[in-house]
Amino acid sequence: MKLSIIIPFYNAELHIERCLYSLVNQNIDHADYEIIIIDDGSTDNGMKIVERFKDAHKNIFTYSQHNRGLGATRNRGIKLAKGDYIYFIDADDYLAFNTLDIILKQAEEFHLELLGFNTIATKKKDLFISKTIKKDYKAYVLKGVDFLVEYKYHRLEAWWYIIKRDYLLKTGFEFEEGKFMEDAIFTFNIFLEAKRSMFIPIDAHRYVTTENSIMNNNNQEHLLKVIEDYISLVFRFNSLSLEVTKNNVVNTSKIVDSINYKSTVSIYFMFFKLIKSKMTIKEINEILKQFEKINMYPLKNFIGEQYFHKKFKITVFIFNHKYIFYVLLYPLRILHKFKLINLL
Repeated sequence: MKLSIIIPFYNAELHIERCLYSLVNQNIDHADYEIIIIDDGSTDNGMKIVERFKDAHKNIFTYSQHNRGLGATRNRGIKLAKGDYIYFIDADDYLAFNTLDIILKQAEEFHLELLGFNTIATKKKDLFISKTIKKDYKAYVLKGVDFLVEYKYHRLEAWWYIIKRDYLLKTGFEFEEGKFMEDAIFTFNIFLEAKRSMFIPIDAHRYVTTENSIMNNNNQEHLLKVIEDYISLVFRFNSLSLEVTKNNVVNTSKIVDSINYKSTVSIYFMFFKLIKSKMTIKEINEILKQFEKINMYPLKNFIGEQYFHKKFKITVFIFNHKYIFYVLLYPLRILHKFKLINLL
């Protein structure tokens, strides 16, 4: 079997049909790939939709468990997978038709451990046609450490690349459990160890932006959890930077710059969660003091090729001058409450 597609599933009845529809409309023999759906304690009717697809497609397999979270569910999927390559996709996302065959052939031809591809962020539910399907792609094999330098603005999520299963089992890397952004450190680790990786510019993946997603949920308890995980992620990034430096990895300084850049981006977006939350200025100040100790605040090198718009320059200036931020905090909260401003 060539490929195992792993879908962690939790209360996704509004999305799972679209996701599965995109996965069964690939120009690959169904005997060559499996779709593993793990129900992580859903309470909606999504599994009824899944069962309909399962009845029609023999390569779909379902498993159920008590709610354990995304990281633990993906780790279980790794153990269940039988394909030469593994791909993780979220239940609310989908793929363009007939793109997996191209991705797999490229991975097999070049004996890759990792192969990355493009994603499109969209609210549309029907972007099934890829505009970048070609017979040949001008791409080249890179060591993972060189990939991280070449593609500085790579994403941290696990759905923009496929992984050689034997390589993943050999390294023993797993997703962090019990945290949001559980794939951030995982992605860095597997690229740091890879000997053969590649990126092809095919727009295969569709990242569906929804108001009720994990990162867009404005429930106060949830916001505090996300903020805690942002803080934890920044310190995990810091530990990874220290480890890379200690091990004298090839391109050490550039790899550390890449890690620190991702950490800076995380802090930047955390500020918007702070505004939406009910945390006091004293509590926020303690967080910023922690970041100052590891030289991650004020934010540095954030403005660049990816974030260059004037709005980013203005918000970074405010966030970097914490007393200005504190003065504006409560007015911003009022404006957000009455939907007079739109926060990220």
